[in-house]
Amino acid sequence: MLRSTLFSSDRDAYTSVMQTPSAFGTYAPGPVTRLIIALTRHTPLGRGQMRKQFARLVRALNPNRPLDVSLYAGRARLHHTGNLSELKALLNPARYAREEYAFCRRHMPRDHGVFLDIGGNAGVFSLYVASRMRSGRILIAEPQPRMVQRLETNLALNPELGERLDVSVLKCAIGGTTPGTLTLSIPESAGQASARPVDGAPTLDVPVIPMKTTLEQAGIDRLDLLKLDVEGYEDNVIFPFFETAPEALWPRAIVMECCHARRWERNCDTLLNACGYRVVRKDRTNMMLLRD
Repeated sequence: MLRSTLFSSDRDAYTSVMQTPSAFGTYAPGPVTRLIIALTRHTPLGRGQMRKQFARLVRALNPNRPLDVSLYAGRARLHHTGNLSELKALLNPARYAREEYAFCRRHMPRDHGVFLDIGGNAGVFSLYVASRMRSGRILIAEPQPRMVQRLETNLALNPELGERLDVSVLKCAIGGTTPGTLTLSIPESAGQASARPVDGAPTLDVPVIPMKTTLEQAGIDRLDLLKLDVEGYEDNVIFPFFETAPEALWPRAIVMECCHARRWERNCDTLLNACGYRVVRKDRTNMMLLRD
């Protein structure tokens, strides 16, 4: 089942089945755009400066409209402006999060797995994980209404996911020790919204609940994979969780953004090491950890 849930600060949950968006193909790429996407996806032209030039051309050919394309053996409606993650998935999904996806393939069970995506964005990462699963549960937390709409659209365009998986969208931020309200700074690129202040960026108040509470309310008693991408707010998610949650609830594998570590008020690396995690891979953007 595909479900959408709004959590309020008093822990009440309002749940509904997602509404079907306009039919896939409504925003089909034209001939020239199709050619560009084929070149960037299937030739070396999908890298570096050439990809940037093709991205500018795609924007010029398709102003103010998303594009309906195939993605991870499914369908997606991707925007080429205002969100770098969608643009990368549109032009070259094979290189998007390549190492992170390889880690997920090794450590996310295909059957009866449980995946929590904190900072779900438009759902690109979750769509990939879902494409690898035959059964199980996926929880995707995304607080920005604009991104929630894109996320729900991408899930609804793949109704077959609901036939084998239990997928829920949580319209809230995750973090802290008690439910409440969190102020996000939202720059022009929506994928870079953060609970850490960004000079000059508009702000938005959103509901927030602790990670432990999220899992308890969903009836989850174990977690196979956690993906955490909250633009420098990671310490406010994992410290309260690991300080209060039973070890049985600790995720076995973690994909976590670390490029904004300078924004952390407490060192996440030290905490995770103390909790028995080892770093499998770390680059300038993300780190992948496993608890044996």
